[in-house]
Amino acid sequence: MKFCLPFIVSAYALLQGCAANPPLDPITAVSSGELTALQALYDVKHYQLEIEVVPEQKTIIGNVSMTALALGAITQIELDFDPRFKIAMVTVNERQAYFELSNGKLLITTDLLARGSEFTTSVSYKGRPYEAENPPWDGGFVWSRTESGQHWIATAVQGRGCDLYWPCKDHVSDKPERGADMLITVPNDLVAVMNGILVSEQTIKGKTRYHWQTTNPISAYHLAINIGPFKEYRLERQSLIGQGNKAPSTFPIVFYHITEDMEKIENLIKNDFSSQLDFYERTLGPYPWGNEKIGIVEIPYLGMEHQTMNGYGNEFRRDPEGFDWLMQHEFAHEWFGNLMTQEASRDFWLHEGFANYMQPIYAQNVIGDAGFWSKMWRNYNAIASCKPVIPEEDVSMDYFDSNDPYFKGSWTLHTLRWMMGEEKFWNAVRRLIYDTPDPWSLSYPITPTQRSSEDFITIASDEYGEDLRWFFDAYLFSKDIPTLKVDRSNNELRLSFRDLPSLILDIPVVLYEDSALKGDKHNVSRSTTLSIRSDGSSHAVPSSARIQIDPEVKIFREFSTAQRCQISQ
Repeated sequence: MKFCLPFIVSAYALLQGCAANPPLDPITAVSSGELTALQALYDVKHYQLEIEVVPEQKTIIGNVSMTALALGAITQIELDFDPRFKIAMVTVNERQAYFELSNGKLLITTDLLARGSEFTTSVSYKGRPYEAENPPWDGGFVWSRTESGQHWIATAVQGRGCDLYWPCKDHVSDKPERGADMLITVPNDLVAVMNGILVSEQTIKGKTRYHWQTTNPISAYHLAINIGPFKEYRLERQSLIGQGNKAPSTFPIVFYHITEDMEKIENLIKNDFSSQLDFYERTLGPYPWGNEKIGIVEIPYLGMEHQTMNGYGNEFRRDPEGFDWLMQHEFAHEWFGNLMTQEASRDFWLHEGFANYMQPIYAQNVIGDAGFWSKMWRNYNAIASCKPVIPEEDVSMDYFDSNDPYFKGSWTLHTLRWMMGEEKFWNAVRRLIYDTPDPWSLSYPITPTQRSSEDFITIASDEYGEDLRWFFDAYLFSKDIPTLKVDRSNNELRLSFRDLPSLILDIPVVLYEDSALKGDKHNVSRSTTLSIRSDGSSHAVPSSARIQIDPEVKIFREFSTAQRCQISQ
């Protein structure tokens, strides 16, 4: 029997010899959360990842550099890093530094770094990274094989963070403004694809190093390694805007595929995906990263929204609404998540609520109203309502244990859109993303935005002409879906929301009154539509009339069609 005891074998021997996948350190398992005092002392400007992947041993050998700006006097630098790795050396400004790696934190002692100075850390390490057990929901490395037996490798670390396989500042609030360089070395028979553009590839002694580079700001978890025997399917896309002072030109759409069925590939990219891209650029604005590429890579798990290199694993299936839902959802995140990024984990709905709402809207474009309501109603009945979508306090990503940021967020936007009207709503959305209601006037590179929930409330309020905090308090800062109370007696009708006196909306109510025609046994039903405020005030409605409240379901409210807080997500 082989025992894996750290006091018997060295750390690296342990990694090499144990086939098990040791559990993550509790700190490593959590991404973002409250920014620590030490990490608040610097602003990341650039990352450089040099990583060799050894598929047969499921190990990596890395050297990662971070360039950052000191925001205060620094004598200790804090990075996030999985303690399963063995560190060979750490330097600060090319001078070897003392370090300590424990409890998911890499603490580096340095000579005084003055406020306003830039510094560069470099960490050399090796080991066997945590293997994702249920990607993308459980993050980590994914080691797989193609049908022909070749290695097929990917990473998925959104919920867990970049520190699963490289030392970084694992917080959503800090993107490297100057982007990242990624130099990935793999065996000759494999290809490594990543974010940005391919700068070079160099083959030496049975290995190839691929140098990828993005000059756009990018969230650290987006730096995703994808390795396999990839082939390219490429199209050119006409840009809607220029780059700098240059006129609009084209940028590439590249699909890195394992599948050999070209008919499936062409149908997905040339037909389905291109229509989705048309929709997004028409509805929201220009594709954010036209100075680099649209990248899509076939991966051995469902999918993930990595900037300029979206992971795709939906096996070319269209859903009942007539399009590939996975492709459409992940691509929405190029706007909601990648260009506009949440300020903190508590603002997660800004990514997922908006991206989710784009799906029924697109379904409506594809097959009509049936597509819109098919998705909206399915989502509605999956809302759990166990806790507020937006917590008052700072939280980590572990706070979200249901799909409510997606579904409750989407339904909140649906009602907001109806209340604000089309022009004001979409102006608010574009200002959220691009910081302008007219993004077609911009040029590449487009400056990303970092937003909080309060930012969007301010923007929407400005467009609407009224402070809308009361609206978001009712729908996203509260746990429950608002329940509409209907009081009808004699010839009066009163509407109000239970326990929410501040939630006052103009609710459409249709009255149906029957009148008999002479000489005919049938009745003719005549309808009248009223607008009734949900403030509890009395409105005259004949007792003989039938009523239907909000027949087009513009208002997000409790219908009691699902058992809340008991739904398995």
